[in-house]
Amino acid sequence: MDIKDYIINIKRQIHKNPELEMQEFVTTALVKSELKKMGVEIVTLDTDVGVVGIIKGEKEGKGTVTALRADMDALPIQEMTDIEDKSTVPGIMHACGHDCHTAMLLGAAKILTSMKDKFSGTVKLIFQPAEESFRGSKYMIDLGVLENPKVDYILGLHGDASYNIGEIVLRQGIYMASSDLFTVKITGTSGHGAYPHKVASDPIMAASNCIMAIQSIITRQIDALDSVVISICEIHGGTAMNIIPEKVEFSGSVRCLDKHVRDKVKRGIDDIVQRIAPAYNCKAELDYRYGVPPLVNSPEVIEIIGRSAEKIVGSANVKHIDHPVMGSEDFSKYLEIVPTGVFARLGIKQRGEAPPVFHNECFIFPEEALPYGTALFVQFVLDVNQ
Repeated sequence: MDIKDYIINIKRQIHKNPELEMQEFVTTALVKSELKKMGVEIVTLDTDVGVVGIIKGEKEGKGTVTALRADMDALPIQEMTDIEDKSTVPGIMHACGHDCHTAMLLGAAKILTSMKDKFSGTVKLIFQPAEESFRGSKYMIDLGVLENPKVDYILGLHGDASYNIGEIVLRQGIYMASSDLFTVKITGTSGHGAYPHKVASDPIMAASNCIMAIQSIITRQIDALDSVVISICEIHGGTAMNIIPEKVEFSGSVRCLDKHVRDKVKRGIDDIVQRIAPAYNCKAELDYRYGVPPLVNSPEVIEIIGRSAEKIVGSANVKHIDHPVMGSEDFSKYLEIVPTGVFARLGIKQRGEAPPVFHNECFIFPEEALPYGTALFVQFVLDVNQ
């Protein structure tokens, strides 16, 4: 079986058997089994949903420690494709390509174990759970995956449906936004909908005004040149059409590209709800949960991986983008600790066809794109040790 067939076979096994975050038991067992077949040293971790493998190069050289990361979790979506390896688990599918990331990294491990004499240093293979909730990277970091030996460089990959298969997408500096979550609980007094004047503390009125005012943070408290997205995506309150409820809750997310702006948005939300709610004789509570920080790619490492990418796809197919995106990735947690790292993207769009839609029941990650990810992992290891 050649390497392309191997990667595709692994991807199909994982795709058929998707697992939700922190439940990646079968996937973890498969990864361990494959690594053992290759003779890869497996690090003992206090978990059943994550794997770290070690490959030691035999060539004389810099001796750096290079980490390569893949995520393994699936999504709670009923798959509606007709592909050969369609999910066999009701209500769960790989709709973000994490099965492919894992397969690509196993493919890279297979190649690297066969060419230890071609590179120096140590390669640390990180297979993490729970990327979708942004919990997995911190979970693995807390298990010590960046230590013993201490990681010098780190690389992560993801598919990108805006670019064609055979294109590699890179950005220097700030690439992706932070992601925080918040919930506001407004408490008033319940009463009859016919007599609101007797209630005098309507949490729906207070909540609706808070929601409108929160959006003004972007236009009136933040510099127009600083990108911020505040999206309120849930609101819950009331049990009947003629009862003013006692409580209303609304929740949302905040995306920022600057940590100082991030703190300013939090203060702005708290200030607004604490001022508006009392105007309606209500009380407000803000639960603000910091998530992942902005993802920042090292300029130094972008140069290295840029050369790696050119060797694989040619300079014309290496796309250096000039603007960040407001999506988020928990890979940023690794980069907080190991700033000499890069998160790169692989084109997965079939030329002349509509792009795949992530997190969709009809999502298909083209298997033709898989070898490019494996090749980039391998070439990066070779080049970072030059």
